[in-house]
Order: sequence, then C-alpha cells, then structure tokens
Amino acid sequence: MKTSTLFGLALLVTSSLAGAHPAADNAAAEKQIRAALAGWVEAANRGDYKAASEVWAPDLIGWAPEGPDDTYEREAAYAKLPIKPPTTTYALTINEVIVDGSLAVVRDTWTQTTKQAAGADKVETFRSYEVWRRQPDASWKISRWIDGPMMPAQKPAAK
Repeated sequence: MKTSTLFGLALLVTSSLAGAHPAADNAAAEKQIRAALAGWVEAANRGDYKAASEVWAPDLIGWAPEGPDDTYEREAAYAKLPIKPPTTTYALTINEVIVDGSLAVVRDTWTQTTKQAAGADKVETFRSYEVWRRQPDASWKISRWIDGPMMPAQKPAAK
C-alpha cells in the first residue's frame, strides 16, 4: 500500500473513533445528572441539606417566581442546618436532558407536598429549567435554574 493510502486510512479510523466519544460522554453526563437530581430529592426529603447541596455549582444563580435570587452562599447556609424531618417533600419528573459538551439543560416538573397543621397536605407542582456545567473535577453541577409558577397538582386522568 502506498504511504498516502495508509495515512488516509489511519486518518479515517481516527476521526471515526473521535466522533464516537462525544455521544458516549453525553450519555454518561446525562446518567450522572439524573443520579444527582435523584440524590437531591432523597436528601431534601430527609431534611439533609448538606447532602442536597452537592448539586450546586459555586457560581449558582437561581430564580424562583417569588423571593430573592438563589446563590451558592445561600445554599451553603442551608447546608449548615441540622438534619430534621422536613415539612415539605418533593417528587421529580425529568422531562428532558440535553447535553452538549460541558453544558447540559434539564427540563423537569416538580411536585412538592407541604404538611399543613390542620387539613389536607398542600400539593403543588412547578416546572423548572436547570443549566448544568461540567466542573473541573468532571462532576456536573447546577449553575443556573429558573422555576415556573406554582400550580395546583394535576389529578390523574380518569381511565
């Protein structure tokens, strides 16, 4: 074989192998993000905000429909609170995860249930977007988030 043919074949094999890695990396990132969100729900539902704080990036900015912006410093303060049974618990449906390189976007729907002193528990849902960034240690953390307004929980459709 000619040297140029061998070089071309080597270049073709190398480029096809290089193209396979981003998809695998994106799938691994999505898996890590889904696991991190599940971990947050578990930790928050037991009142362990130190464990829940593992999802936040140092440059965190979050926008809730009401109240002040969320920051890493604010979440770090929550993480110092003692573990205690929460009055509000969460359930999560991840609607979509899009990963591209070092950024990911998650679209999800949260259901929060707040125990009331009297009467039935208050159940509400809200939709959310999160921007996740790959960190220097290769972990994925939430860098930005925005929540939609609270809505009464949807009743299951009749069968």
